[in-house]
Amino acid sequence: MDILLKTTVITITAILLVISISCKNKAKKESINGIWTQRGYGRIIEISDSAYTYYNTNKKSCSPLVSGKLKERFKIVKFKGNELTLNPGGIVDYHFKRSDTLPQICKQENTIIDKSPKNNFEIFWDTFDQHYPFFEKRNIDWNNVREKYLPLAKNIESDKELYELFNKIIQPFNDGHIKLDVPDSLSIQIDKRESSEIVNKTKGDVKEDIIKKYLSDLQSYNNGVIQWGYIKNSKVGYILVSDMNDFPHYVTSSNLSEKEYQEQYNEKLQSRSPIEQFSDELAGVDFVMEKILNDFTNSKSIIIDLRFNGGGYETVALKLLSYFVDEPKHILSVKAKMGNGFTKEQEYILKPSGSNYLGQVFLLTSKRTASAAEIFALGALAYPNIKSYGSSTNGIFSEILWKKLPIGLEFSLSNELYSDSKGNEYEIVGVPVNQDMGYPKDPEGFYNSFYKDSNFRDLTIEKILNTE
Repeated sequence: MDILLKTTVITITAILLVISISCKNKAKKESINGIWTQRGYGRIIEISDSAYTYYNTNKKSCSPLVSGKLKERFKIVKFKGNELTLNPGGIVDYHFKRSDTLPQICKQENTIIDKSPKNNFEIFWDTFDQHYPFFEKRNIDWNNVREKYLPLAKNIESDKELYELFNKIIQPFNDGHIKLDVPDSLSIQIDKRESSEIVNKTKGDVKEDIIKKYLSDLQSYNNGVIQWGYIKNSKVGYILVSDMNDFPHYVTSSNLSEKEYQEQYNEKLQSRSPIEQFSDELAGVDFVMEKILNDFTNSKSIIIDLRFNGGGYETVALKLLSYFVDEPKHILSVKAKMGNGFTKEQEYILKPSGSNYLGQVFLLTSKRTASAAEIFALGALAYPNIKSYGSSTNGIFSEILWKKLPIGLEFSLSNELYSDSKGNEYEIVGVPVNQDMGYPKDPEGFYNSFYKDSNFRDLTIEKILNTE
C-alpha cells in the first residue's frame, strides 16, 4: 500500500510539473508584447511592456505615427493567441494579427529613405489604391492618374512643385476628407487667392440671426458648441449643435471671456490621455443633455439643428442621438477598404440613454452637415419619431485616415464605407431628408439663401412651426 501511495504521489507530482511548465509556456506565448499587423488601414503596432509604437506602412514606406503607453491610447477589446482587437475610442474596433518581425523598411534610418519625388508619388498613389473605396463613385480612373502624372513626378525639382501636383490630383475627388497638410519644415508658400464670388453672409451670421429672431431663454454650453431654448411663443424646443466635439465639462465658470475659457479648457485637455479625452467627451454629452431635457420638460416637440455642423467624433454624435430614441436598433454598419476587398463588416447597435425624449423630433440638415454629423442623421433613419427637413447631407462618413510621405507632407483620405441597417450607402449623395427645402449646395448660396430681399427668415423652422 505504501509503495502504491508513493508511486501515485510521484505520478501526480510529475503531472503537475508538466502542467506547470505548459502553463508557463502558454503564458509566455500569449504575451501581448510583439508586432501586430492591422487588418486594413495600412498600420502596424509594436507593443513592449505596455508601451507601443504605431506605424504607417505600405509597400514602399514605413514611418512612426504615434507612441506612448498602450492603455492611454487604446482599450484592449480582445486578446487571444495571435489575434488582438483594440479600440481607440470610436465605434470601430481595430483588428490585428501577430507578425514575427517589423518589416525591414521600418528599421531603416531616415538617412537612407528615398525622398525622391518619384518615390513620394508612388507611395501617395499606392496608399489611395489600397485604401480608398470610392474611385468609381467619384468617377476617378486611378490607373489613368498614375499613367498621366508619374512621368511628371519624375521631373519635379522642388517640394512646392510636388505639393502642387498632389493638390491637382485630389481636386477632382471633391471629398472633404482628402487633405494635404504641409509641415513648416517644407517652407512651402501656398497661394491664397481671393474668391471671385462676394460672400455676403457667413455661417456665424446665420446662426446668430436664427437665435435672435426665433429663440427665447437661450442657454449655451462650452463656448457655444451646443445652444438651446424655446422657439418664441411656442412649446417647440430648439437645439443647435455646432460641432461633434469639445463637449468635456472642463470649465465650470460661465463668466469667462472666450480667451479665458479656451485657456482653461486647453489646460485641462492637455492633462488627459487620448482615451480619457474620448471618455470625457461622452461624459460631457451626458452632463449637458440632462440640463437640456430638464429645460424641455414642457415641450411638445424638439428641433435639432445640424445644418452648420461639419463633424467631429462619431461617438459624440451617436451619444447625442441616444437621447432621442426609444429602443435598441442596428443603425449602421462599417467596413474598411483593404486592397481589393474590405475588412469584416462591423454592426453598430444604438442603445437608448437612461433619460430619453420620446416626443416628436425634427432634424435639420444641409450639405454643410458632414462626417460625424451625418452619422447622427444616418442613425436617425431607423427611428420614425425623427423627421428630417432641409437637404441631404454632404456625403463623407469615414473616419479620416492620416498618412505621411517621406518628405514630411501629411495627407488624409476616407477609407471606411458606412451603410444603414438595410445595406444602403450614402457616400457622396448624403443622407436624404423627409422634407426637401431646396437648399443651394454651395456654402455661399446656402448662407445667403436665408436673406431674401435683405430680410432674414428661416423658412424651414417656420414650416415646422406651421405643422405643429
